[in-house]
Amino acid sequence: MTDRTPHIVGLGNALVDVVAAVEPEVIGRHGLTSGGMHLVDAEAAHALFDEVGPGVRQSGGSVANSIAHLADLGVRGTYLGKIAGDDLGATFREEMTRLGIAAPVPPVEGADPGTGRCVVLVTPDGERTMSTYLGAAVTLAPEDIADVIPERFDTLFVEGYLWDAPKGAEVIEAAAARAKAVGARVALTPSDAGCVDRNRSQMLDFIEHHADILIGNHVEIGTLAGCDATEAVMDWALDHVPVAAVTEHEKGSLVADEGGRHHVPALEVTEVVDSTGAGDAYASGFLGGLARGLTVEEAGRQGAELAARVLVHFGARDGAAARAIALPAA
Repeated sequence: MTDRTPHIVGLGNALVDVVAAVEPEVIGRHGLTSGGMHLVDAEAAHALFDEVGPGVRQSGGSVANSIAHLADLGVRGTYLGKIAGDDLGATFREEMTRLGIAAPVPPVEGADPGTGRCVVLVTPDGERTMSTYLGAAVTLAPEDIADVIPERFDTLFVEGYLWDAPKGAEVIEAAAARAKAVGARVALTPSDAGCVDRNRSQMLDFIEHHADILIGNHVEIGTLAGCDATEAVMDWALDHVPVAAVTEHEKGSLVADEGGRHHVPALEVTEVVDSTGAGDAYASGFLGGLARGLTVEEAGRQGAELAARVLVHFGARDGAAARAIALPAA
């Protein structure tokens, strides 16, 4: 490494988490299942948002969370994702700016389709019901990033969920080509097993032609590999990429490169409050460590440290939204 600050560019679905305290009848009125996670269309999203009001807001999205955590590591971050020119979009951009994260993709003008949001409804019993509308996030197109992707960076981190968007494959291909042109490494997180099932052939092709680093939990990468045991999943990963990190919840993670593989134990925490976003935090620590010149084992330990911080509070990041989820509904 040189004295230049390492730089990671993230590519994914930009969302804003909106936490609102509600009475139980709100859940049923909107056709939701208490405690569940729901992907909803624009009409349902607008109806729910109109009822629950502004709520407590915090920007989110898987890779967006990973890039946000870089603020703790002395690593420069840029996030490429689409928002709308609405209040939620302003929340997303302002929060990233406060963290020192560049978010240069121009927003969609106007309120439609609206910034993607995950509305977290908290009932008096403490139960959390989530309703997600992807909105403007899935309108990201290659031309959106052509002029704003940095001229120089060290790592591109790609979110698997993008393959679900209409032009997601084109966006990913364009960003990866730029990364290779500037000598940056390309990292991929498969996002989840369902996303792998929907996009397996495209992910495998991307891994073969572009990926240098694969990072995700044993179920996600195992779905790509067609096997279950973590060691076997790592064997498959190393047949396809030079560097891999396979996480396995409380069992820790397995990390490897050409120098060998290492088991990194999970850090003990007094109480696991919420595992949401722990994988995003781990990815940030791992990739940030590699960008700063740490060994793969040291990077894995840094990932475990960031993941442990997330486990002890609600939500994928600390902040007002995480604290709001912990409060009983009014």
